[in-house]
Amino acid sequence: MVAFYAIILLILATIVANTIYPYFPIIPKAFYQIFMGALLSLVPMYHHFILEPEMFMLIIIAPLMFYDGQNANAHELRRNVGSIVSMAVVLAVLTVIGMGYLSHAILAGIPLALAFALAAIVTPTDAVAVSSITSNMAVPERVMGMLERESLFNDASGLVAFNLALAAFTTGQFSVGAGIKHFFVVFLGGLLIGLVLGIAAVMVRVYLVQSGKDSSSVVVPFDIMVPFLIYLAAEHFELSGILAVVAAGLVYSASTNQLRLSSTQLQLVSRSTWGIFTNILNGFVFVLLGVSLPTVWVNIQQDHNKSLTSFILLAVILYLVMLALRYLWIRLDWALIHSEKENRPHNALVGALSGVHGTITLAMAFSLPLTLHGAAFPFRNTMIFVAAIVIILSLLVPTLVLPFVLPKKTVTVDPETITQQRKALVAYASERLIQENPDTPASAQSVIEVLNSQATNARPDRKKTRDILKQATQVEVETVQKLADDGVIPNSFANRYVRVLVIKSQMSRNNPFVNLSLWFRFVWHRVKFMLSRKWRRKKRIALQQQRLQEMPHTPQQEQLQQQRIQQETRQLQRHPHRDPRVQARQRENFLKIEQDIYTNIINFLTQISTVDNQAEVNSVRNYYNARHRRFEENKSADFQNELFIQAFQYEYTYIRQQRTAGAIPVELADELYQQVSMDQMLYTQEIAGTD
Repeated sequence: MVAFYAIILLILATIVANTIYPYFPIIPKAFYQIFMGALLSLVPMYHHFILEPEMFMLIIIAPLMFYDGQNANAHELRRNVGSIVSMAVVLAVLTVIGMGYLSHAILAGIPLALAFALAAIVTPTDAVAVSSITSNMAVPERVMGMLERESLFNDASGLVAFNLALAAFTTGQFSVGAGIKHFFVVFLGGLLIGLVLGIAAVMVRVYLVQSGKDSSSVVVPFDIMVPFLIYLAAEHFELSGILAVVAAGLVYSASTNQLRLSSTQLQLVSRSTWGIFTNILNGFVFVLLGVSLPTVWVNIQQDHNKSLTSFILLAVILYLVMLALRYLWIRLDWALIHSEKENRPHNALVGALSGVHGTITLAMAFSLPLTLHGAAFPFRNTMIFVAAIVIILSLLVPTLVLPFVLPKKTVTVDPETITQQRKALVAYASERLIQENPDTPASAQSVIEVLNSQATNARPDRKKTRDILKQATQVEVETVQKLADDGVIPNSFANRYVRVLVIKSQMSRNNPFVNLSLWFRFVWHRVKFMLSRKWRRKKRIALQQQRLQEMPHTPQQEQLQQQRIQQETRQLQRHPHRDPRVQARQRENFLKIEQDIYTNIINFLTQISTVDNQAEVNSVRNYYNARHRRFEENKSADFQNELFIQAFQYEYTYIRQQRTAGAIPVELADELYQQVSMDQMLYTQEIAGTD
């Protein structure tokens, strides 16, 4: 149970950090997650928290790398093989070698093999972290493409170099030739086994689709299990599990046409599931960094033979040297991104600053063994601490510097304009539906209700909603009064209906205590009325019996009087509201007025509806639709589907008319077309799923 609670708290911390981030997006999301992790370290179960390294790599890193490979553009990768080799292999290996010797020189006492392991830890970059920092900045396309391709493969280079360094330290033996040979075996072997198993996974996926077993409950869990199984298989053969899952992800990316044979609904569910899953895992890494830092800090302070200042200095030097290496590599065009000569200094600066370290760096730091030959692994806390400082510096420096180097990202289409036009096209489609289907207002309103829910997520203003509801109530009262004046319903029923309606209206406007008081007053009035009616009947029966005894009467009069007494007694014994005939009459009267009330209310709401008050009008409309559906007979589902198709066609018509008239630009029209197409696709999938 302790492990369960620990995982739940980690998820909760990640959710809280992700919730706070949109309010202050100027600070990268990773910092919020690190801070929440630091707060979580105050919980007793996280004191001296240590994560199992093998489980960390398997559970967190394997699916993240598979997802990155799955979303990579295979065509772009083939076109930029040279750039990938240059940045992810050559530069990565040179960085490990250079940083290894530098770490060994600065930090006295650390073995050379562990210095190389530390260099391998801080070498890989993280494109996801870069994207979170530069989300509002216009990063040059060539530089961003280089960063994404580099981060996909230099993780594997760093991991292979890291494993070689650890093996050299634990065994005490290292040969340059054997090391290079082992590097290529692990590197290429991981790619090969990943390709083979990835092709096998795609074939299974295609078989499930072709055999009709492509439900989301089968395919999505299968896809999630693939990276774990492939990683375990590669590690079993002592090959690179990370490269294996990357290669499998690339096979998935290259097999897009075959995988598209699955239903659109399945593709949407799969994409959404993977997006949520990887978002949580990325958050986990930085939350775990925040959780672990206090423990690492305490352990380092307790080790009096180590200097905390020298660790921080080492981390700063490593970061600055890597920054300079990246700048020179891109500036001299050894990165092979082929940028124009006049743009190289700018691209080199952006590319160097964007070398952010994140998930893989922390993962490798955590994957350091806990023990060696029965004793604590030497320098483990030191290496984790240095890696954490490098991560924080690589996040902090570009956050402060890049806004002065890069321009703000220009939005092609203003989101507010999209929202306004979305409301307008829904309003147009709603009006056309009502005009074209006057005989079936309830079915049309059901379709309009769904369209309005897709148009905006804005919450209705309570005051505006109350005002519109008050006006709608007045329309309802006027309708009932007219029906009573025309003799359609009895005046007594109209009075009772309006009285209840006014009471409900008052209750909706007042505070809860006033509502409760009104409700009790209404209930007490009904109780007194029933009790007094019962008492009056008893009094009438007693009076009739007394008259029957005192006054002279004929047999016919006596018989008539007895019939009246029996009738009053039956009425006394039977509650009038439980009389089926009374209930039938009341329902008949209500059905007489419901259709007229509903029609007049919907017409009124349609007349006052604008783009600005659409959320409030929809709220009131939904209330009357829900009430009306209780009394409206269910219409054919096929007919409602036809109305939905009509509505989508009206939305397309609105976009085409606005585009032809020049009222909206091409980009906005394309965005609206995509949104309507997505809504139509989702609705079509829903119909197919219910057939």
